[in-house]
Amino acid sequence: MGVDDILALGVLLGFLAVAYGLAYWVFRARSDRSARVGLYLLFGIPGVLLLVFGIAYAIAGRDRGWIALAVGIGLCLPLVPAFRRFFAAWTPMDPASPVDMSGLCVVLAVVGFLFTSYVLSPEPVDAGGDVGIGALLVQFGAEIAFAYILVGLGITRGLRHATARLGLVRPTLRTVGIGIAAVFAAYVVVAAGGIATYLFQPDVSKEIDAITKEITSDVQNPLGAIFFGLGAGAGEELLLRGAIQPKFGLLTTSILFALLHSQYGISFVLLGIFLVGVILGLERKYLGTTAAIITHAIFNTIAVLASR
Repeated sequence: MGVDDILALGVLLGFLAVAYGLAYWVFRARSDRSARVGLYLLFGIPGVLLLVFGIAYAIAGRDRGWIALAVGIGLCLPLVPAFRRFFAAWTPMDPASPVDMSGLCVVLAVVGFLFTSYVLSPEPVDAGGDVGIGALLVQFGAEIAFAYILVGLGITRGLRHATARLGLVRPTLRTVGIGIAAVFAAYVVVAAGGIATYLFQPDVSKEIDAITKEITSDVQNPLGAIFFGLGAGAGEELLLRGAIQPKFGLLTTSILFALLHSQYGISFVLLGIFLVGVILGLERKYLGTTAAIITHAIFNTIAVLASR
């Protein structure tokens, strides 16, 4: 692990410490009125400032104004009880819960930021070089730790109950079999998206191929591919399908999952990734997160080896 990786680890540990403190505050707000009022200030003040800033800069023709506006809307909308009731009508969230309100503020702010970034810059985003093993290890570990923080580990739940809340169950032959079968379904939709991108967006297709090889250049061997597959599968699935989906629904999580894959830009491949998110979400809903991790891990392992 190099100096950059150690620095990244330190930054992430600091981020996780802050996240834990905020999680404690949010869970405390369920029974503490002053803590609940504080949450409105925590999200409302920066949300309103971003709205003002965004409107001013958007009128001035600056792209970052639209990004600020989208993030501000995402932070502010869940503070409105009527919006929470509307959102809860088609998702599992509890509109009266300060925990769910806070989570929705963050999720919609991230979605707003990513969606606006795609609209302003629809091309695939260059990763800026290969990603080392150390950086990947830090990233995957942080995702898993963040998922456990989100469900209240050490605050309202012990390790066993937090693990159960995240949907981790002991795999059975049925779980493994369905997880493997879902890999084929996932590759069908991604292959269809890839073919459509190749036919109708040939330049974008070349960019996606180049960026994918660049991102995975350090893990393009059997052991590296397995590490990448298991790490990304466990990290992303515990965070998205394990922690977020049970509160905000399959559709919201699948949209967020797709938007996080900026290396595909606005392309048919991105649509395929969204449909993969739906497949993984259905596995989480009916079988638990373990099945989704199996599918995601195998999918990524094959994808890395195929990009060699």
